Amino acid sequence: MRAVTLNLFLINLIFAQTYRLEGEILDASNKSALPFANVILEGTTLGSASDANGKFSIEKINAGTYTIIASYMGYSTIKTPITVPNEDGIITILLEPEAIQLDEYVVTASRRRERIEDAPAAISVISKKEIRRESNTNLGDYLKGTKGIDFTQSGIDSYNMTARGFNSSFSSRLLTLTDGRMANVPSLRLTAYNVIPVSFDDVEQIEVVLGPSSALYGPNAHSGVLNIVTSSPLRSQGTKFNFQTGYLNQPNTRPLEKYTFRTAHKFNNFGIKLSAVALTGEDWRHYNEDEYEGHSPSFIGRSNLVHNRVEDGANAGEFGSPRMPVEWLTGEIDGNGKDDNGNGFIDENLNWGTGDIENWTGPKIGDGVDNLIFTDAEAGSPVIDSAMVQIALNDPYGRYILDNGIVLYDVGYEDIGRGYIDGIDNDGDGQIDEGIDLGIDEPGEVWFDGIDNDGDGQIDEEDETGTVWLKRFGTYYGDWSIDKGGFGEYKFDDEGNIIFDTNNNGLYNDDWRSDGIDNDEDGIIDENDEADFVMNYGGLPKLRYDANDDGIDDFPDFNVKNVRYDLRLDWEPNSDITASLSHGYAWAKNINITGIARYLADGWVYRYYQGKLRYKNLFLQTYLNTSFSGEDDRATRNLATGGVIYDRSKKFSLQLQHYIERMNGDFRFVWGLDYFLTLPDTRGSILSDSDITDNRDNNGNGEAGSPNHYYDEDDSFFYDEGEAYRNIDSLNQISNYNPTAIWGSNPYDANLFSGDNVQGAVGDNLDNDRDSDDFNDVDGNGFPWTDNNGNGVFDVGIDAVEEGARLINGTHIFVYADGIDNDGDGKTDENIDEGIDEKSEDNRYKVNEFGAYYQLNWKLNDKLEFIQATRLDVHDRLTNFLEFNNQGYNDSYSPTNWNFNFNKTDGLQISPKFGLSFKPKENQNFRLTWAKAFNTPSNQALFLDIFVTRISIFKVYAKGSYGGYNYTTNQNGKNVWFEFDEGLYRPMDSTKIFFFPSVDPKIKGYFSSKLQDQPELEPEIVSTWEVGYKGRLASNIFGTLDLYTSHYTSFVSGATFISPLVLRKSILTDDYNQNGITNIDGADGQVIINDQEDYDEALDFWRQGLVGVTATSDTIPGAPPPVVIGFLNYGEVDIWGFDGSLAIFLSRKWNMDLTYSFMGTTEFLNPLTKAKESVNAPKHKAGLKIQYNPTKYPLTVSLNGRYVDSFDWSSGIYYGKINAYSIFDLHLGYEINKNIKMNFTINNLLDHNHTEIIGGPSLGRIMMLRLETKL
Repeated sequence: MRAVTLNLFLINLIFAQTYRLEGEILDASNKSALPFANVILEGTTLGSASDANGKFSIEKINAGTYTIIASYMGYSTIKTPITVPNEDGIITILLEPEAIQLDEYVVTASRRRERIEDAPAAISVISKKEIRRESNTNLGDYLKGTKGIDFTQSGIDSYNMTARGFNSSFSSRLLTLTDGRMANVPSLRLTAYNVIPVSFDDVEQIEVVLGPSSALYGPNAHSGVLNIVTSSPLRSQGTKFNFQTGYLNQPNTRPLEKYTFRTAHKFNNFGIKLSAVALTGEDWRHYNEDEYEGHSPSFIGRSNLVHNRVEDGANAGEFGSPRMPVEWLTGEIDGNGKDDNGNGFIDENLNWGTGDIENWTGPKIGDGVDNLIFTDAEAGSPVIDSAMVQIALNDPYGRYILDNGIVLYDVGYEDIGRGYIDGIDNDGDGQIDEGIDLGIDEPGEVWFDGIDNDGDGQIDEEDETGTVWLKRFGTYYGDWSIDKGGFGEYKFDDEGNIIFDTNNNGLYNDDWRSDGIDNDEDGIIDENDEADFVMNYGGLPKLRYDANDDGIDDFPDFNVKNVRYDLRLDWEPNSDITASLSHGYAWAKNINITGIARYLADGWVYRYYQGKLRYKNLFLQTYLNTSFSGEDDRATRNLATGGVIYDRSKKFSLQLQHYIERMNGDFRFVWGLDYFLTLPDTRGSILSDSDITDNRDNNGNGEAGSPNHYYDEDDSFFYDEGEAYRNIDSLNQISNYNPTAIWGSNPYDANLFSGDNVQGAVGDNLDNDRDSDDFNDVDGNGFPWTDNNGNGVFDVGIDAVEEGARLINGTHIFVYADGIDNDGDGKTDENIDEGIDEKSEDNRYKVNEFGAYYQLNWKLNDKLEFIQATRLDVHDRLTNFLEFNNQGYNDSYSPTNWNFNFNKTDGLQISPKFGLSFKPKENQNFRLTWAKAFNTPSNQALFLDIFVTRISIFKVYAKGSYGGYNYTTNQNGKNVWFEFDEGLYRPMDSTKIFFFPSVDPKIKGYFSSKLQDQPELEPEIVSTWEVGYKGRLASNIFGTLDLYTSHYTSFVSGATFISPLVLRKSILTDDYNQNGITNIDGADGQVIINDQEDYDEALDFWRQGLVGVTATSDTIPGAPPPVVIGFLNYGEVDIWGFDGSLAIFLSRKWNMDLTYSFMGTTEFLNPLTKAKESVNAPKHKAGLKIQYNPTKYPLTVSLNGRYVDSFDWSSGIYYGKINAYSIFDLHLGYEINKNIKMNFTINNLLDHNHTEIIGGPSLGRIMMLRLETKL
């Protein structure tokens, strides 16, 4: 350390009995002058600054005792008492100088408290002082200039971070902690920063450790650790309230408002605090192509046409159905989307029928009654009686409204005795109200919009409906004006209009039909195929806001809301004991980007509960994180497909740590144990964990007599109410299901079954094997009816059905599940649907992880320190070394049930770290480290099962790799594929070839003639060498430099097609350029490319040869398999780069920070697609921060700059180039008085509109004003 000697000469001035203080300020180490140092007398307005020679003087000092304060930037501030006049005349004060930033302490690098200078890692700290001086919309804004951090923002409250490349919307390589607690979403292991219950006013500091940190933190700290440290109420008390308002530079956007509150109090040895945040505003508006497509009637039809109770044309309406009379149009205002006249129909008008107002024939309507002549209502349906008719006759529309809200129309005396709809499955076949209103509101009616969409003069013809229509998109087959002609490639413009490049000239929505030129060189001038096709909407809305017709709008909603709080109680009875209890809550509504789509988190709730205890050097921590994805009626949902997310997942942790120090601190040893238990619960909406909620038997003990399959009408792979039950026999023959057929004329108590053994039984809420007694047996006869004539048979009109039973098919009585304990035995619906969704079927994954670690720091001498750490991790899906024995539904979680198998070490993860730290002198530190880290497959990589999109008639699902990906084969070992034209499964033959598309539009895909099963994911492994320096470069400059190189093995791919499509081989082998050279498929499955031009042409026209898709799961006759995309290990990847920073103190008022990161590797070869992929990080990244802190005024000024080089981005379905951008942020702070402070921030000062993540919006300027009050 260097010392500063202050020589003070006190001169007694004769006049006015005042004195003058003179002196000089010197650097004691070299006796050099320190100019512009500050010297004041505490509690007075008297002071001075040293001149260029370090000299100062203070005039007009009254006699008395004072405290003199001397300060200089980069040196310790010293306070010394003096007496004026001073008899000694000269006073010498030694100042203890500070190293720049080296007085900061961190806990993240070694899992113990240490000076940042001594931390054996590349580490950055954002202090509370830095955080308080800015007024940002979210916590991530404080980190975006940190060296090595890849920060991507997609909204005012949405952002993501990772370190040193491989950023993505689902990145889990950067471990994020809050006060040592993992802050990620339990089910997916991703970090949603906006639901971390922390306010900026409660943050003590944020620590960022770069590089593999698995040796201490486990396999989730693959590329580094970010730890948010909050303030203890024992150290920081008081009450603060902040109000912020802000404006986005975006037209017609409501202001952003943010309220922040913190109060902390100390009572003896106890401290308690509460911090809270409330945010509301409107986000940057942006729509992705998949969101437009998912809501475009061109691809999903118009779902209102299957709910309007009108015959729209898919099939002829039921014979005898009434037609809408012209009088029903009275009072309706066309086109406003409302039922103006209250008849239950919306926007009815003359165009619904034919003729004019004087002679109009209206459309057939669904009256809800089974009409003559063909009476085919569902067996057992209720019938119209005279009382119902009397009520209907008093309604202008002849309506009768059932208790459940169902409306019958035009009910008259002629309807007495006819069946009507009641919303109940009366014949037990799964379907509801079938046979009534046939041809009205049928599924196919979504395409019958009454518009000539393709402009060929015909309306709603075959090639304007269904799969025939959908096949025309993206294909260049024929001329769009001919039958089934292709429209070519398409995209959506900024207004949501679909536009085409039908003439394949690279231009969209152009028309070359009138330029007198043969543009396509086919010998014909200005024909139709020289123009791009234009979709005709006929004045109807071009978008539907409910993509999947579930009653919930799922088009992007840019309203942002966030409410969160954090409550903490600390206890410190003495220096040896510290205890803390805390709880946090967050509620969020905002848009988040994932690898498969953007999702609207609508009421997502995150909670945590945490307890910590320290006794001397022993530390114990436990916590529980929970997720709640929103209420059922406004759940988190996919903004492209409308798919709803259900998440009730939990993560529990128990951690023990001990710290030992020996040899006067030269030997320090930390060891610890970590246990993590993750309990995902997504009911099949994210992960494949739906067995206990899928209404089916999954282990072969389903109720006897039950249906074992169903008609999956919406291809959801889940049973939905109203879908017809089916039976599949041992020969895979499908038949309709009728619960009464099994019983026929057998007595009710006949013994027809030997036990419950129906594999795949579907729950139908009926006691199919008649072993339930949950009915009110009023006459004690053992039958669920009153057998009034004693014949043991239910007689309609004679016997009464008892409570808990119902009549099925009009002939048989079944006990059914009504949620009531009808027999009073304390049980509800017992022996009904047994074996279905029982506890033993619970396949919600329990993921156990256990880790043991140590780190030693051994100071070999004054200059050299050795660091070594090792961690052993057990993941129960990767190794049998430790059996946790808690996978069963009733198993205990106690560690006493654990079994160690020391002979089963496969899959163990051992993460070592070695380092040498060299300090040639004070404030100089060189570091050399080598570390190995693992990134274990996350729950989503292992168990994901979620709908992504459609290709033709096939649904594309993203599925995890648990158990591997296995292709279905027949008994002869041939791969099985589904042919969609015939609806049949067929074995692969020599006339077909496999084609793997790509989710990346830059990569067109690849062909193969052979398939190989893919194994389950293995952990990704990275080994990193790092050389680092941190220290003082000059008296006012502190610098860091970290050079690293990393080698990845078992690298995990992004979303990759697992299920290949099946094409006619001629697509590959045709000689497109007619040069006599063709491509062939080799015997080993590799394609031999003899003519690259032909091959490229085949990649462009593969859709023309599409005939089916390969099966990767069990096949069901007639049901197409899903197209699967998933995750694979492939190849090795090497990256290198460096991160550097400079902190420069220019003067007492000015200081500057500079950061720079260089990524030497920005792309790598994907061995599957033979194409290069991006590391999702820029080659160059730089940051600038200039701060001004005047001594005379309570003002702070900061100008922050950030430069990000252009780079390619690829994450799931989102690919593209991020253009380079330079952003400047201006922060102003002014302390009005000791209780009130004001901050003004302009983010993106120059309004440089830029995109930071593909799939996200263009970001512009935001202005924020914050008012802070202290109580």
